[in-house]
Amino acid sequence: MVGDVDSGSSFDAGRPDAGPPPIKYTQFTSRSNGWPSGAAVRGAAVLDNVLYAANDQGIYALPATEVTWRRETNPLTGDLVPTSLQRIDQSLVLTAAGSTSGGVWWRDVDTEWARVVTAPDVPTWSLLRKSSDYLLVGTGGLYGSDAFDGTYAQRSDAGVFAQPVRTFVAAPAQQLMFAAGASLAESRDNGVTWSPSTLRGTVDGVAASGAFVVVSTSMDGQQRSDNYGSTFRAQTAPLTGGVTFYVAQGSTFWAGNNGGLFRSDDNGATFTEALNGLPANTAVRGLYFAGGYVVADTVDGPYVTQQ
Repeated sequence: MVGDVDSGSSFDAGRPDAGPPPIKYTQFTSRSNGWPSGAAVRGAAVLDNVLYAANDQGIYALPATEVTWRRETNPLTGDLVPTSLQRIDQSLVLTAAGSTSGGVWWRDVDTEWARVVTAPDVPTWSLLRKSSDYLLVGTGGLYGSDAFDGTYAQRSDAGVFAQPVRTFVAAPAQQLMFAAGASLAESRDNGVTWSPSTLRGTVDGVAASGAFVVVSTSMDGQQRSDNYGSTFRAQTAPLTGGVTFYVAQGSTFWAGNNGGLFRSDDNGATFTEALNGLPANTAVRGLYFAGGYVVADTVDGPYVTQQ
């Protein structure tokens, strides 16, 4: 009850309560409440003003007006765990892997999670779009389809796919594709055949945008190419703490390591610290762009900002 109104007086009840406004993030802000301790972010996406993120325990949601993650219904059973989460058109799309099986799941605002039954039932590490192709990276092979929920045909069973490929790069303008398993492999024919890269050692990070590629390996360190990956040269100003990951967002490259987050605005030639609210010397394990949000994965939980 609002209260008594005197006879003959006017009363303006105002607009109905629309609830609190969305939180605006101007710098990275810790959002660890409700997030499992130590869990690494495996992907992020926005749908209907809710930020979703996946980790090895399931899918979590952070509505635009709230500060605590809530656990969502998990469509995965057995030993399946999320490996990536993204938005494609108006749907959330999840990939998952277990010891011997995996696949692709999707949902939109009005539906529950459903499995893409036409996707291969193999441990699935990522799903990317290159031109009109959807490329599914699974243990045992690379698969292609003309839609994320379409029929997939195996494109390659090269040796690089015999074990988990944690990083797969198929940038739109790139002539080469890169697959990082135990070592780096590259393809020049849209993923049909693969050959070992000239860069040696295990891969710490790889990203590509336009003609530019940055790679860090255990033996050759931090390398850069300005000719679509045809040749590489050692970085002239490598990050002191090494590289945990690289990410390309348009023409901007990002890198993370145990000392923080770094940004390059010169096509990966040089990187400068870009904490923007992150505590100094924070280990950053990954960076995810979801709608207008940016999610930094740290050992202390996710940090969220907006672009």
